[in-house]
Amino acid sequence: MRLKILMTLLFSLAVLLAPRLAAAQFNPLNDACQGQAQNGPICKQNTTQQGSSANPALDRIHTAADIIAAVAGIAAVITIVLSAFTFATAGGAGTGQSSGANPARAKQARSTLIGAVVGLVIIALAWTIVTFVSNKVIK
Repeated sequence: MRLKILMTLLFSLAVLLAPRLAAAQFNPLNDACQGQAQNGPICKQNTTQQGSSANPALDRIHTAADIIAAVAGIAAVITIVLSAFTFATAGGAGTGQSSGANPARAKQARSTLIGAVVGLVIIALAWTIVTFVSNKVIK
C-alpha cells in the first residue's frame, strides 16, 4: 500500500512539474541571444521574460516558495482524495444497506477531509503572502 501511495505521489509530482520544466527549456529568444552581445536588447528582453531579477535572493525566495507550495499542495490533494475514498467506503446508514456501517471511520474521514481543505487554503494564502511581501520588501 505504501508503494502505491509513493508511486502516485511521484507520478502526480511529475505531471504537475513537467509543463513548467518544458516551458523553461523552450525559449526562442535563447537562440536569438546567442549571436548578440549579452547586453543587447534581445538578451535583456529574454532575461526580463524569464523572470530573473537583479536580486538573486528574491529569485531564491520565489523558487523556494513555489517548490514548497507545489509539494504541500500535492500532499493536500492526495490527502483529500484518500479521505474522500475512506469516507465513501465507510458505509452510511442509508436505506437498503447492510448494518456494516462504521460511523467512527466516517467521522475520521470527514475530519481529515476538512483538515486537508483548510490546509490547502492555508498553503495558497501563505504562498500569496510570501510572494507579495518578498516583492514589496526586497525590491
